[in-house]
Amino acid sequence: MSNSLIDIIFNSEKRKNVLLLLVEGEKSREEIKTSLNVTSTALIPQIKKLKEHGLVIQNGDHYVLTNMGKVLVANMLPLLNAVEVFEENSHYWKNRDLSGIPEPILKRLGELGNCVIIEPDLNYLFEFPKEFTENIHKASYVMAFNAYFHPEYPALYSSLAEKGIPVSLVTTNSVHERMENDYNEEMMKFTGYDNTEFFVSDEITGLATLISTDRFLFLCFFNKQGQYDHTILMSFDSNALQWSKELFSHFKDKVQNLF
Repeated sequence: MSNSLIDIIFNSEKRKNVLLLLVEGEKSREEIKTSLNVTSTALIPQIKKLKEHGLVIQNGDHYVLTNMGKVLVANMLPLLNAVEVFEENSHYWKNRDLSGIPEPILKRLGELGNCVIIEPDLNYLFEFPKEFTENIHKASYVMAFNAYFHPEYPALYSSLAEKGIPVSLVTTNSVHERMENDYNEEMMKFTGYDNTEFFVSDEITGLATLISTDRFLFLCFFNKQGQYDHTILMSFDSNALQWSKELFSHFKDKVQNLF
């Protein structure tokens, strides 16, 4: 029976799309046809199979998921989301070091949603992309984990704090030393604000940078060779923002506040 259900769900794009559409609630046949851009001839045989396997019931000209259908679709969504994230940018993910993400959060990587992969421009290697600069100063809060030092970070975090934006910062020991030694004035200014937190972590992670805000997620990984190639991932999906908050909390909860 389980193999049959797997075939029913995944071996037809039309059936899969009908199930995903009905997650929103009861739909009429015309609504389904319009949403999926299919004809009655193409749609009816697929709905019949979903009904036969107990995934959909019909109320007149309307269709709705059964309880079993709701359970199966709820469990298939994370898989489909993860596949979409990986397939969309498979060349990027194949060489990323994901070891720094705790397993429960890693399993939810599909929540990153419609990611934007920003490849480095050698002429502007140490400049933030416009998608970042256009949004960072509009954020209501900023939570950042840095295992890679960027020369603009000290001034950036200080300027955000000066504007009254709450900034919570976690760095590795090496990044902290670089900030303190080479950018002491900016860091003294940063830690002097009431709306800042500064933590230092000795955790070894494949994550180079995480910046989580209420507007976007900014994410950079080291590659599997331990190198930073300046490739950036950004997402503006609400699920991605929640995912990034939980990942930041993982790093913050394991360290001690310096100031």
